[in-house]
Amino acid sequence: MSMLILGMVLLLIGLIAFQWFRSRRLLKQRLYNALELIGSIKKIISYTQKHRGLTASYLQGNQSVRNELLALKQQISGIADPLKHNDMLKREERWESYQDHWSRLKGNAESLTVASSFQQHTHLIETLLYLLEDVAENIEFGGEQQATPQIHFLWHEFPKVIEFIGQARAIGVAVATKGESTQIDKVKLGYLYEKINTLSSQSFDRLTLLQAGSSIAQIEQAKQACLTLTKTIREQLINVSKVTLTSQEYFNLASHTMDLCNTVLDNEINAIKHNYR
Repeated sequence: MSMLILGMVLLLIGLIAFQWFRSRRLLKQRLYNALELIGSIKKIISYTQKHRGLTASYLQGNQSVRNELLALKQQISGIADPLKHNDMLKREERWESYQDHWSRLKGNAESLTVASSFQQHTHLIETLLYLLEDVAENIEFGGEQQATPQIHFLWHEFPKVIEFIGQARAIGVAVATKGESTQIDKVKLGYLYEKINTLSSQSFDRLTLLQAGSSIAQIEQAKQACLTLTKTIREQLINVSKVTLTSQEYFNLASHTMDLCNTVLDNEINAIKHNYR
């Protein structure tokens, strides 16, 4: 009788252990899928930000960017179309909102005013940034937030830093293309200048402490690029009566800054993803 009881106990322990390992495996897969999805949404955000900047230049008369705009639409479709059947996104109203808005904006962006194009692109990107946070909740509820408490800023504050740089790129490109900065332009750029300075400083401090996937050198490089960009905004777009900086020079500078920041962010997210392979 005692052997029978012992056998039943061992069987029960085995079943519990099997269920535990199975649950852990499913959780790891779900978190890995969420991180993969975050990577895809980040790419869509990045391409949409670039589309906003080039559209601003196009609407100011720079016809040479038309082919780049067409290529960007194809790149966005290449990422977004396969996600239409993603199980996580099927439950997200913001994803439906994005698809509806982008389907209209990509067709008429080049016939809008500069202000309207900027406003619609920015609203679209805000929707995607909120969607990014919604998807990231899967990681936080999965225990990663408890293991690394400061990790929340990777999908909250830091993507906003990159977005503020993207907004400054779009406005600055339009300013440089027309060769002058109105008082309204200066107010907008001044606001973004302050936001980039403040939030980037906070984010780089946190990244230095976290340092899960990026080296100190990579973080410092992105930090210095932000400082160079904000200095350029202040000295060549705000504190001048006539803008001599070319739109291509400014677009390249802002894009380089965004690329360095995105690389750091990708490194940190990939470091977390490595835990769930």
